[in-house]
Amino acid sequence: MLNQLDGKYIYTFLKVYELRNISKASLLLGFSQSTITNHIQILEQVIGAKLFDRTIHGVRPTEKGETFAEYAYQFYSLSKKLNDEIHDFRGTVKVKALESFCVTHFSSPIIQFIEQYPTIEIELTTGFHQNVIDDVLNQRVDLGIIPFDPQSSKLEYTPILEEEFVFVHSSRITQEKLMQAEVRVIGFGNNCIYQTVANEMLVDYGKIDYRNIAYASLEMIKQTVISGAGIALVPRCSVEHELQTEQLHIFDLGKPVLIHHGIIGRQSAQPKESTEMFKQFLLRSFNTITT
Repeated sequence: MLNQLDGKYIYTFLKVYELRNISKASLLLGFSQSTITNHIQILEQVIGAKLFDRTIHGVRPTEKGETFAEYAYQFYSLSKKLNDEIHDFRGTVKVKALESFCVTHFSSPIIQFIEQYPTIEIELTTGFHQNVIDDVLNQRVDLGIIPFDPQSSKLEYTPILEEEFVFVHSSRITQEKLMQAEVRVIGFGNNCIYQTVANEMLVDYGKIDYRNIAYASLEMIKQTVISGAGIALVPRCSVEHELQTEQLHIFDLGKPVLIHHGIIGRQSAQPKESTEMFKQFLLRSFNTITT
């Protein structure tokens, strides 16, 4: 069997296995859907067993597919380890992102990357939306992660995560009472893109008497809102506990707030090998998270 197995077929299998969807695997790997299907069919012929069943929403691994996945991951891990030791990847990747994104989504992928590539250092800094863009353009950092496509010909933007944001207020005060007086919008300050979005939504809703109050961290913002001092637009995942325990309630403005985070890099720059490795690692990580 070994002389009939091709590494790219195994890698294709793993992406389909993780994403449970051939079209998503096609987008991630840059192959056509027919090529993805062909890779899986070749593996099934070599192994002599069906690996996936089709479902309404994609595919589901069979019992034999689950067994094959265990060995496929071992094969992938060994091949990657061999590749790393031969090439001895080293270097520093400088990354900048918004503080709220780092708190809610970024720590786990970075830890996993460092564990897999211990000779590559990640230098992470935080900043506001425009600061991240400027630092990438001015080559102060290699990659940035921002919540909106900058629409710049000088930057390459690759989406990685769609996230729901919600306005929240304290359970100590009703939404109706909040709307009767000046609303204090708690956030990271006027330089924060989320603060801008929050202000625009309030104006669209017809609430023009509001005042922005800036705090330094997401935790400080949450605690200030819980105290009843105002409202805040925050990632829903960051306040799930407070919503469940009814310390906070959602301030309903009638429509969901969906924000798309993405990686930015200089369009004209040839990325360092370590930078490209980190970018591809993030793409795989967030594709797995969102399926």
